Amino acid sequence: PSMLVLINGLPLFSKRLAKELKEFDSSSNYIFCDTYNSKLQQLKFLLLLPFADVVISMNGVTDASGSLDAVMKLKKKLIMQWQGTDSLLAMERFKNGSIKREYIDSAYHFVDSPWLFDELISVGLNPEYVFFKSAEVKNIIAKYDSISAMTYIAETRQSFYGLHQFKAVAEKNSEVEFKLFGVTNLEIPLPPNVKLFGWVSSDVFQKHLRETPIFFRLAEHEGFPVSVIEAMSYGCEVIMSSPYEYSFQAKTNEEVISAFQKASQLVSNRNFIPNHDLINMVKRDYNKETILSNYISKLKSIVSKIGRAHV
Repeated sequence: PSMLVLINGLPLFSKRLAKELKEFDSSSNYIFCDTYNSKLQQLKFLLLLPFADVVISMNGVTDASGSLDAVMKLKKKLIMQWQGTDSLLAMERFKNGSIKREYIDSAYHFVDSPWLFDELISVGLNPEYVFFKSAEVKNIIAKYDSISAMTYIAETRQSFYGLHQFKAVAEKNSEVEFKLFGVTNLEIPLPPNVKLFGWVSSDVFQKHLRETPIFFRLAEHEGFPVSVIEAMSYGCEVIMSSPYEYSFQAKTNEEVISAFQKASQLVSNRNFIPNHDLINMVKRDYNKETILSNYISKLKSIVSKIGRAHV
């Protein structure tokens, strides 16, 4: 049966999910409303809401929200797709007693990483592991020229995204090129072997992922990063702060330096050929068709249920 699904929340993920679901399932209508940034979009959301089968919030919400007040009022089914920082906020508010439970207690909760799963359990929710990010495997390089590494760091939260650890590993390996994307105004000086690219298009970023054997994702906390799946789809070794079986886990400067040595050794031992085990894993576990059809099945099963999640 056809569904009207409204999606709001973090624009980057919301827009992408609405577009992918629409392309994959033309029988239903998936509409993204940017209620975070536009009064006009808020109005559009409120006008469509009475006809919606389900609302997906691409963010867990534990404080006041006009849009979600309307969802509650009309007793619409609500799914929260948790991202990372939202779960930290929920735990903090839970601890100090300021958490607003009305939305979360009547919503279904989707997470995309084991650590978010545990965090939501700790605030008394009942999450489900439902993945929505995928990657296509394409244009694999035959062989890398040399050892090099790259990362992405946001302009606004540089130390949160691991700038200090990235600096430490670059200083320790002065003969290696380290590429830094995203940030332009650095909070700390970096050694000369770090090359700054600033904000680039997705195509440029992918081209560098394809040509770079080691990728760092050193954020202090987040959900499952799409950049990690993309890096692995090109056969990159990944060093990340969260525990993931196909990557090296590292948080402190020393751990990051040690993980980089191990990852470099692996690349050398393979004679600079990309990691085809990782590429095959991405084909198997992060195939777009499988992920989207599973996501749509979950939506349909929630839409067909009587009543809301816990009410």
